[in-house]
Amino acid sequence: MPEVVQATNSPVAVTPKKDNEWLLIVKRLLRNKLAVLGLIIIILQIAMALLAPIIATHDPVKQDLSASELPVFSEGHWLGTDNYGRDVWSRIVYGSQISLLVGIVAVVLGLLGGVTLGLLGGYYKKLDGVIMRFVDLLFSFPGILLAMLIIAVLGTSLVNVAIAISIWSIPSCARIVRGSVLSIKEKEYIMAMKSVGASDLRIMIKHILPNCFAPIIVFATMRMATAILSTAALSYLGLGAQPPTPEWGSMISQGQAFMWSSPHLTIVPGIAIMLTVFAFNVLGDGLRDAIDPNMNV
Repeated sequence: MPEVVQATNSPVAVTPKKDNEWLLIVKRLLRNKLAVLGLIIIILQIAMALLAPIIATHDPVKQDLSASELPVFSEGHWLGTDNYGRDVWSRIVYGSQISLLVGIVAVVLGLLGGVTLGLLGGYYKKLDGVIMRFVDLLFSFPGILLAMLIIAVLGTSLVNVAIAISIWSIPSCARIVRGSVLSIKEKEYIMAMKSVGASDLRIMIKHILPNCFAPIIVFATMRMATAILSTAALSYLGLGAQPPTPEWGSMISQGQAFMWSSPHLTIVPGIAIMLTVFAFNVLGDGLRDAIDPNMNV
């Protein structure tokens, strides 16, 4: 009898323990200087995107041919201008909106699909084989080629770029969630919930999914870096943002013809991409290390 009571009460008793675990995770993360640096860069990036109308000094698409290809630190254009006289700083600022928005949408859609497939595959043994074979099929295509194929079918636009990257994200997320579900569903408190007649949906949503949050958060953080880099790559190839949209990959593509006369047209957006991807990667690494239960408190 004491064993049954303990198992039945465990979903309730686990809450303060989980709160304490998340507090320890935050403390571990804050001790990681590189992860904190990445977090600061991301916060600044988000602030720049939200405050774009305020901090941008010019209209990002307005042309001024009389001031074309001005170098860095020119008067009124501290990051110079492009071949059409458009202010590079303003285009970088507004480009952050596009990169973050497409990245967030792609990751959220990928999580919705991946978490759903991972939950169903991990919980229902009969569905596992079918779902995992579908996941293996998606894995058989190189990610960027799969995205290009999807865009070729759907058409060229940033919306379709987000959809393509989200579909590319589904198999990795599904594998991660499935692995967590296979472990969690064998816990005593899950068995207790089944014994008292709790529905499968309730068990999956209220008791299994919350215990999968840690690996999902790590995946989402690191996937943001991949999504932003992929958005830039597809736009560079002409499959994403179209001129005159101020997107970082598109800016590099347009500036490569002026690499020797105006190298800042490719270097500046390249640095923006590098810093953003670096920030999400090191933050994801930091979260992964902080969540590792083998680390010393």
